[in-house]
Amino acid sequence: MQNFHYFEILLYVFPILEIILINKYFRPYLRYKQIIQLTVADVVLPFLFVGIHLLSVYSLTFSLLPHFLLAACVVGLLQTLYFDKRRKVHQPKRFYRYFIKILFLMALLFYYMLVLLRIYFLIRG
Repeated sequence: MQNFHYFEILLYVFPILEIILINKYFRPYLRYKQIIQLTVADVVLPFLFVGIHLLSVYSLTFSLLPHFLLAACVVGLLQTLYFDKRRKVHQPKRFYRYFIKILFLMALLFYYMLVLLRIYFLIRG
């Protein structure tokens, strides 16, 4: 049976808790004048990367983060091709905004797939 750490419970609920706390209390602080305007996804994404690394090491003894980042690069390339095929004016800010949204959804789904995999390995033994 694999070892269970109480730290893992925090890993399981931390992204959802972080999203709720940032939306409720820290949203006004995500803006600096009109120069920098962050979204919740911009803030949560680095924590998801660290969580993906930790959960994959706990579950599989190696990190899946490089594989995830490679998939993110492929998504970025596909998105670049999509924006290039459109005949409208290319706006880097719009590209960045869509890329972060897609990456955030991918990371959140991948993160919770790793959580389910870890729980399965703990139950199976």
